[in-house]
Amino acid sequence: MFSNEKQSSISTRSSWFSAWPKWAGYAAAGWSLIYAVFGIYWGLGGSHFPFGENDPRAMMMGSFLTSLRADTGGLTIAATNFIGFAVALAMVKTSGRLILGWVLLFFSWLMCVTLLLVIPDVRIVQNFAYLFVLHVELVDWLVLNQVFCIAGGFLWGAAALSYHRKLNEACGCCGRKDDSHGASVKSAARWGKRFTYIAVVMALPYAIVRWAWAFGIPLGTTLDTNSSPTLIMMELFLGAMCIGGGILTLGLTQRWGEVFPRWFLFMAGKPVPVWLAVVPSTLMAAIITLAGVKMAPPIIIMMLNGSITMENWGEAGPFLSWLPWGVSLGAATAAYYIRRRGRCRHCGRL
Repeated sequence: MFSNEKQSSISTRSSWFSAWPKWAGYAAAGWSLIYAVFGIYWGLGGSHFPFGENDPRAMMMGSFLTSLRADTGGLTIAATNFIGFAVALAMVKTSGRLILGWVLLFFSWLMCVTLLLVIPDVRIVQNFAYLFVLHVELVDWLVLNQVFCIAGGFLWGAAALSYHRKLNEACGCCGRKDDSHGASVKSAARWGKRFTYIAVVMALPYAIVRWAWAFGIPLGTTLDTNSSPTLIMMELFLGAMCIGGGILTLGLTQRWGEVFPRWFLFMAGKPVPVWLAVVPSTLMAAIITLAGVKMAPPIIIMMLNGSITMENWGEAGPFLSWLPWGVSLGAATAAYYIRRRGRCRHCGRL
C-alpha cells in the first residue's frame, strides 16, 4: 500500500479521457438507449432498416445478418438495448463479488463482441482502405450504421473492462492491484515480441499477391494481371499498406517505436507518446480481426467444395491470414502498452 504522502504526490489533474472508467458505463448506457429508440422505429415499420432484407449487398459483404427482417429485427434490437441500458447503469452503481456482477460482466462483453465482430462486415475494411485514396462513394447509411455499432462496441468494451477491474478491486485506470511492474514488463517483452513477429509475417501473404499482380505475375490467379494503370496503382497501394503496417508493427518492439529517430524532424530524440502507437494499432487490430472473422468462413467453405484450387488460391486464400494477423497485432499492442504505461496517475502503482 502507498503512504498518504506518496498518494498525495500523485497529480489529481487528469483529462476527461483518462477518467474513462468513471464515464464508460454511462456512455454505453447512452449508446444503447439511442439504438433502442432506432430499434423501436424500425420494428414499428420505420424506413432505412440497415440489415437483412434492406441490404442487397449483405451476403456478398460477409454479413451474418442476411435474413434479418425489419419487424422482428427492430424489436429485438430495441429489447436488447433497453436491457443493455439497465445493465450499463447497474454496472456503474454496483460493485462487489456477487454472482449478479459476473452476469452483468458477461452481458457487457457479449455486447462488445457483437457490436465489434458480428454486426459489421467487410465494408468497414473496404471503405477504410478507400479513404486513403479519397474514395468515399461507397459510404452510405448502411456503412455509417456499422461505424456507429463499432463505436458502441468500444464503449461497451470500456465499460466491461472498467467493471471487471471494479469486481477485482483493482485500479479502474490501469488494472493493477499491486506493484508488480518489473515482472509484468519482462513477461510482456517476451510474449509481445513473439506476437509482433507473427503479426508481421501474417501481413505478408496479401501484400505479396497484390504486388505480384501489379507487376503482371499471375500468382494464384487465372485472371488477366495486365490491368490498366489505375488498377496497377491500386494493387501497389493495397500491398504497400500491408507492408507499411508490418514495418510499423515492428516498432512495437524496437527503440524507434519508443523514441523518435534522428531523421524524424523536430521530434528527434523525444519519447513517442504511448497513445500514438496504441490507439491506431488497436483500431487496426480490430478492423483486421473483423475482416478475418467475416472472410474466413466462406473461404474455408470454398476450399472444401473445390471452388478454390491451386490455380486461383491467390484470389481469396491470402485473407485467411487476416484473423491471426489481427489477433496477434492486438496482443503485440497490449504488450507495448504494458511495457510503456509507467506509473498510474490515479493509483500511483508502477
